[in-house]
Amino acid sequence: MAYAGAPWFPPGTVLFSRGKSTYELVEDLGPGHHGERVLVARRRVNGDARGKVILKALPLPAVSPELKLARKRLEEEVRLASYLRHPNIARVHGMHKARGALYVISECVTGCSLNTLVEVALTHGRYFPESFMLYVGTQVAGALAHAHSCQSEKGMPLNIVHRAIDPVRIRVTLAGEVKLTDFGLASARLPGQRSTRRPGARGEVYWASPEALLGQPEDARSDLFTLGMVLVEFATGRHLLSAPTLLTGELWALIPEGERERLGGAIARVQDEWGGVDPEDTLLRAATFTPADVDAVTQGLSEPTRVVLRELLRREPAERYPSALALQEDLARVLRERGGYSPKNAADEIQAAVKRAGEALADDEDGAQSAFCVDTITTEPSPP
Repeated sequence: MAYAGAPWFPPGTVLFSRGKSTYELVEDLGPGHHGERVLVARRRVNGDARGKVILKALPLPAVSPELKLARKRLEEEVRLASYLRHPNIARVHGMHKARGALYVISECVTGCSLNTLVEVALTHGRYFPESFMLYVGTQVAGALAHAHSCQSEKGMPLNIVHRAIDPVRIRVTLAGEVKLTDFGLASARLPGQRSTRRPGARGEVYWASPEALLGQPEDARSDLFTLGMVLVEFATGRHLLSAPTLLTGELWALIPEGERERLGGAIARVQDEWGGVDPEDTLLRAATFTPADVDAVTQGLSEPTRVVLRELLRREPAERYPSALALQEDLARVLRERGGYSPKNAADEIQAAVKRAGEALADDEDGAQSAFCVDTITTEPSPP
């Protein structure tokens, strides 16, 4: 890891100035994907607070091979972000060098991640409405449709794949706007380079597509599968790659004899690439789930929604939706048939859920509102 040491500065330190703006450290969140420090900073203009940003910081000069690689990846992230101009994608504002460090400045999306919303729902035993899930899915599918179709200045496809979609990286603001964050682990084909890849660990094993887990090529349809898993969990609390009623031995029994050695190699590879986690049950489930399992985890949702999810959650990429745009159109159609859903509906639903959760946690003087308010970062760092 390029930089996993102690925090550089205490909170309140002015990290740098840029034009009329100064950036004051609020919190050091620890190491990020590539060894950079992930910081929350307050932006001030003439002393007045103008919101917060996320900073990814690396020390300069980059003297070690690890630091040089980390700098290259951050520079690629900023370059990639210059193509991502969509209202449902959190912005990367640029890069700045100051005080012996390189900073990547990103939008800080206030509000809640889907992960926090699920936790809020669990406190009072009531998941968010199906229409809310469809609304979020439509917005994120639109963001992915934009990212997947991005082209270079010469009209060449960039082949952007997010590769790390999970409930933390999808956020809903207090106004009900949906944002997909953090393309820091994306793969792409940028102009002048054969490929931009982030080797090794990407997102969470629990939110990887079957092809990512099995060591097969990923493409835009991998993002769609992962989005489908996130939406199902958000609406039902169930996860497709979790088989709580099956023992590991029972999952192995579903694997044909001739496939077991290859699968064992895939498990060892994932353990190495994802930092020593135990992926065995998740990977076995990814290799064995069936359409009947998809029906089981979507039980309770309406039939039109289940039709979409059945096509979205196919193990073979060729059997899934061909594009994020096609998925967006179907989700939007189902949502219209249910009467529609607006950002205001989403904002009202969040506020109502937080109120219910606060009542359920009445013995805590801060209640759920406290947990809601602190969830204001756009990039969740990887653990040290």
